[in-house]
Amino acid sequence: MMSTPALRETTNPYIVQLVRSVGREADVRLFSWRDAIMGRYDVLHVHWPEIFTSASSAPKRWARRVLVSAVQCRLALTRTALVRTAHNERPHEQAASVDGNILRRWDRLTTLWIVLNERTTTASEAPTAFIPHGHYREHFASYERREPSADLVSVVGHIRPYKGVEDLVSAVVSDARPDAFRVHVAGKPANSALRKELLEVAGDSPRIDLELDFIDDARMVEVISSSSLVVLPYRNLHNSGVALLALSLDRPVLVPDNAVTRDLQAEVGTDWVHLLKDDVDLPSAIRTALSLGIPAGQPDLRAREWSVTAHEHAEAYLRAQKIRRKRS
Repeated sequence: MMSTPALRETTNPYIVQLVRSVGREADVRLFSWRDAIMGRYDVLHVHWPEIFTSASSAPKRWARRVLVSAVQCRLALTRTALVRTAHNERPHEQAASVDGNILRRWDRLTTLWIVLNERTTTASEAPTAFIPHGHYREHFASYERREPSADLVSVVGHIRPYKGVEDLVSAVVSDARPDAFRVHVAGKPANSALRKELLEVAGDSPRIDLELDFIDDARMVEVISSSSLVVLPYRNLHNSGVALLALSLDRPVLVPDNAVTRDLQAEVGTDWVHLLKDDVDLPSAIRTALSLGIPAGQPDLRAREWSVTAHEHAEAYLRAQKIRRKRS
């Protein structure tokens, strides 16, 4: 059972590809509270457990907390294995104390972790399986691409505080150098305060284009393909589907310099992954990356084929099931 309840237009494309590809290797069910508590399944695969207690009102949040506790009791009392994908080493937003306790119980119940890079530190001592994040080439292959503009940079995806988008906008608005470039920000802010801040920081700058709303797959391809560089000005970057999405659409990326992004650069090529050093300001790094243009050919994403990824997930589920049964 996957922790996603349905495949919708707004579902993370990584999850869509995972469900469909793993479905060719195993019997995959989508999540429902009833089936998660009462149904028959061997493995529960959870991605972002904090989403389970997310709700629009306090009563709904408390109802979800009760349901989560019921699922956790089922896992503790049965031979059902819990597999967790460690997308991040810790949640990006601070949880309420009661939700923090729920998250820690998820950690204690985890049978097996799936890590997307070999540098991930998990929240418990459960065994790990390294399965690289799959690419997006086939998923977005049917969408029409645009010709890139040499001076256009894009920032795409759900806008959250840790991504530093407002820092990028502020840096570009304050940049007075003559060789100007433009920035297109496309994505829905996490809250109204962040939306307001972006609008205030951008002001009436002709160099900033804010598209602050959900963008579907077709629009995502349009925005990325029309730019010559995709920038991820994150304050903390560990794994990034957006970076792989840009690379899958044959556009170079500018990412913070850390051990994980250096590994990605070594994997796909220095022409495709530009590193933002601590001693270089963001506009200067963007100018340097833009001056190099879009490389010829495609980045090397052979290690991220979904046929391999699906098989490795199926093997991880079997491994987790054996571990859980031995502990029972």
